[in-house]
Amino acid sequence: MRSQRLTLIIFIGMLLGIAVGYACHELWPDPQTAKTIAGYIALFTDIFLRLIKMIIAPLVFTTLVVGVAHMGDTKSVGRIGGKAMIWFVSASLVSLLLGLIMVNICVRATTSTSGRRAE
Repeated sequence: MRSQRLTLIIFIGMLLGIAVGYACHELWPDPQTAKTIAGYIALFTDIFLRLIKMIIAPLVFTTLVVGVAHMGDTKSVGRIGGKAMIWFVSASLVSLLLGLIMVNICVRATTSTSGRRAE
């Protein structure tokens, strides 16, 4: 039951976000005003993301330290560490390639026939 409540709260938040975005678009159609409002909202998003980063990094570090401490055997730690490095490097390469491909697709989509970017 608690899981369904959380899902409902997330869904309501998503709908409220859509409604607020639409209301801002209708109330202030001027691009300069919209940019000013976006600047105010960006302050909250920056604070939120910095708080998440501040929590995630120590949480991941302590989880790894406790996991390694409980393994005990040096060979298994090395073997699992090697596998983790392979996964990390391969996931990083895949995300980097995907990002480069998407950037090239998006740049081509915004470039006009004369070779300049569309404004």
